[in-house]
Amino acid sequence: MGKRDFIGNRGQSLAHARLTELCRTNGLPYFDAHFLGDKCPTFDFLVELVGAGERSPYFFVQVKATREGFTQANLPRLKVKVPKSDVRKMVLFRAPTYVVGVDEPGERAYIIAVYGTMKQSISSMSTQHPLNPTSLKLLWEEVRDYWRGRNMHQGKSCFVN
Repeated sequence: MGKRDFIGNRGQSLAHARLTELCRTNGLPYFDAHFLGDKCPTFDFLVELVGAGERSPYFFVQVKATREGFTQANLPRLKVKVPKSDVRKMVLFRAPTYVVGVDEPGERAYIIAVYGTMKQSISSMSTQHPLNPTSLKLLWEEVRDYWRGRNMHQGKSCFVN
């Protein structure tokens, strides 16, 4: 295993730990993250909301880990890259999609949404939204609200008995 693989695997582990942090007053996490494996080219995790009802709202996450640190701007940005092809694939999904950037040596993780008309590559990402109890709650509410009111029941099928 090369250095890049080690950083990526560690980044995925750190992202999983941050997403599933036990930070609710009831002792449960906000999310249950399922690793999709190396065969899934666009996303690393399918993440389900815990305690959101029987519909099990979910979202997808791509993890980008780095040892490159941050830009020197007024608001530092994490030096991670997401190719244009991945951004375009993520936008087409009919579910919320996010990138979790991980500062691997500092064991810090940040999240940004990929949505709407985004078409360009991401050359660095904002550090305004660290994965902490406050942002995890906001993320849970955002994804719950996305799925709320959508009819997720299959109306018909050509495969009938």
